[in-house]
Amino acid sequence: MPIEPQKIKKVRRNLELTLWEKLYIFEVIRGLFITTRHLVVNLIGFVVPPAGKKRSIPTIYYPEEKRVMFDAYRGRPVLVAQENGSEKCVACGLCEKICPGRAITIVAREKENGDRFPLQFTLDMTRCVYCGYCEEVCPKEAIVMSREYENLAAYNRAEMIFSKESLLRPEKDLRERLEYVRRIYSKCNY
Repeated sequence: MPIEPQKIKKVRRNLELTLWEKLYIFEVIRGLFITTRHLVVNLIGFVVPPAGKKRSIPTIYYPEEKRVMFDAYRGRPVLVAQENGSEKCVACGLCEKICPGRAITIVAREKENGDRFPLQFTLDMTRCVYCGYCEEVCPKEAIVMSREYENLAAYNRAEMIFSKESLLRPEKDLRERLEYVRRIYSKCNY
């Protein structure tokens, strides 16, 4: 298909502005009008909300109202607990190896039947960058990025280091995230 030649537009350089254009009075008045119009519309929408709506502004009154986080949100990494309360983690060390901030430390042990488990699993949240690599690399879906966004800051660094016991969450509480992880990181997607 042949390409039609486009018209060349000449740019007028060295254009002389009139005194009225140099003062920018009309542009300033136009800007004030637009700002005032938005202010009045938002004030009316706040005082008298549209029919069928609670209010038209998107403000969330935290902590009384909690935000519902979307599926892809990456909150604090947590460990998935089995139904008997033990961790699903097999201490393979992949999450520890791939973590760019070196936030994960695992001390592995073996049970009498030869199964591995983390004797200690430490997550240093002062180093975590919420990249989600740990979740992506885990072959057992034992660590996931939760929807937890509260208490992610503390006055003391020692409060930001979490042990295995404090990171364990029941699998039923993480079901939505696990389904999201299976959908996003499943091998069929490659």
